[in-house]
Amino acid sequence: MKRIPILLIIMKAKNLFCILAVILAIVAGISSCSKNKYDPEDYITSLLSGEYKKDGMWKLHVSLNGDPLENYGYVRFESKYMEVGTFRFVDVIPGISNVEYEKVPLKMTEEGSAFTITDNNSGNDFTIEGIVSFGEMTVNLKMP
Repeated sequence: MKRIPILLIIMKAKNLFCILAVILAIVAGISSCSKNKYDPEDYITSLLSGEYKKDGMWKLHVSLNGDPLENYGYVRFESKYMEVGTFRFVDVIPGISNVEYEKVPLKMTEEGSAFTITDNNSGNDFTIEGIVSFGEMTVNLKMP
């Protein structure tokens, strides 16, 4: 009776199948990690983009000519790669209830991403200076 060699072949085939299955699983796992390059938009932007307000998750501090304001709305901030940003000021700037500034240059500093916006289209010349950092935005309105 020659049954032992057939069983031996079947056992070797099972072992070979298991080894191939493991190799395929490893290859599939490695190929699913196709994004090897660091993308700052994925991490930094998700941390800094959002709605900044006095009592919100992201804090907003507003001052007028260096004096802190008590009552103000919020700033919606969005950016890609933290090179330029879009700012929507809602009930923050005195006399302007809602205004948006796009493609505002951001400059990396030790405190965060600094920005300066000069508005002379609304009839009142004014400047907005600020810094966006982790969970916090500081805005100083410079108005005559």
